[in-house]
Amino acid sequence: MTDFHTKTFYGNKTSVSVSSPSKDIPYIFLSCFNRKEDGSWEKINEGEGKTVRLSIEEIICILEVLNKKSAIWRGFHIYKDSRTQIQVGWLDESRELLIIQIGSYKKKLRFPNINFLKMLMDHLLIEKIEFATTIPIKSKENGKSFTELEEYSLFTENITSRDGLRVVETTEYSPKVDMKEISAKIKAESPKALLISFDEQEFWVPKSTIHSGFDVNNKETVQKFIIDQWIVERNRKIES
Repeated sequence: MTDFHTKTFYGNKTSVSVSSPSKDIPYIFLSCFNRKEDGSWEKINEGEGKTVRLSIEEIICILEVLNKKSAIWRGFHIYKDSRTQIQVGWLDESRELLIIQIGSYKKKLRFPNINFLKMLMDHLLIEKIEFATTIPIKSKENGKSFTELEEYSLFTENITSRDGLRVVETTEYSPKVDMKEISAKIKAESPKALLISFDEQEFWVPKSTIHSGFDVNNKETVQKFIIDQWIVERNRKIES
């Protein structure tokens, strides 16, 4: 079995690449890059274009879209001061045109490339589950295991689209992020979250990420909240 996989789907102006450096590590890389004015392509290995690392859970979310069980998957990566949005979804209800977006980079895929991508992601998922969820392997650079190096947490939300398919949103963030105190008003409540108004924005905050008391019946007065910082970072302007 091959240990390394890479596939590039070229376009006239923008291309997208999927790569897995080893079957033993629990992630793959998704890259978008543009054609320059001189006709050459941006070089990913020189820091050009836009590359994100996708976890096994995110591969599953993308496959839900490719299998037409979800309309869109939106991913948010938050690490330190870096915030990146990734989106994979269908252009419309015909589900014949797939849009892949990383930050400001956007690539469209049609048949047969959509089928190729689905088959590749299916294979990578099976491979990762078999080989990347066993005994942690050691990094050659510093002796740490990949599980130690790539620790992360994933928060998932599900929304129903107009045609009944799910819109799945995930946020991947470091579990060692700090907490932040903010002053906000409560606008509404659900069993698991609060809709708050903060810094001229409104967004939902999972109750599990709130580490202070609050009065849900008080919707007129500004209250102080201590919440996980990644929630605030996610709802700020996403990096392009």
